[in-house]
Amino acid sequence: MTSREHGNGGPGAPVLRGAASTLLGPLAGRRLRLLEVARTRHSVHYETEVPAVPVLCVALPDAVRLPATLLTDRLPAARAHGETAVMTLAVTRWWRPARPPRLAVPGPAVLDRLPRPTCTVLEPTALVGRGEGLTPQGDDVLAAALVTARATGDPRLAGWCARTRLALATRRTTAVSRGLLHHALEGWATPELADLLAALGGADTGTLDRAVRRLLAVGHTSGASLLDGVALTLTTRHVPSRGPTRPVHEGAA
Repeated sequence: MTSREHGNGGPGAPVLRGAASTLLGPLAGRRLRLLEVARTRHSVHYETEVPAVPVLCVALPDAVRLPATLLTDRLPAARAHGETAVMTLAVTRWWRPARPPRLAVPGPAVLDRLPRPTCTVLEPTALVGRGEGLTPQGDDVLAAALVTARATGDPRLAGWCARTRLALATRRTTAVSRGLLHHALEGWATPELADLLAALGGADTGTLDRAVRRLLAVGHTSGASLLDGVALTLTTRHVPSRGPTRPVHEGAA
């Protein structure tokens, strides 16, 4: 909820109040100049000008919980296009976003329960910004791949991270995706993605099937793309990299 209170933002400055992800620590109590870059029925996304948290998501409790989210019971009012707002962040409680622990690489019997990935090679510079929506398809695939690679100790992770940072600096994508990938580089994920990875490490096929369904329900296409990134990472882990053998997500906008 947004209220007007005295605080670090100055007398009468608006205050964003809610339950904050621990990733929002660098924003707490600071005078923030926020630019609204996206809005849905359940969330508002702001560019922050703070490198540690480039995009702040303010969301209702039933929204998809991105890593850098402030949960509130009412969304702030919309601003005119291009108008920045000066606000401070008042934290009522802290919560820790999902970050999968180190996991063993699932065996073939488990991997066979995942859909086949739609491409055979993951190349961050080709994926960033590819597709449409708040988080384009290519960004969702890449975010899931980064989280999965970190959780399973994939030797390709360092190279993927370096090329992702380069791509974010040189390619256009949405502000929401920039924030998502910024935190995926450190292994932070949505709860649905983290739950799927945990289920892949277990022996209960029912739990895995439920986790797949939960992930597929995320967004319009994001869930399927996140699942694609998981499957791509795990099924190509021991395949030698010889460059793209076919276009990555050919035909995507």
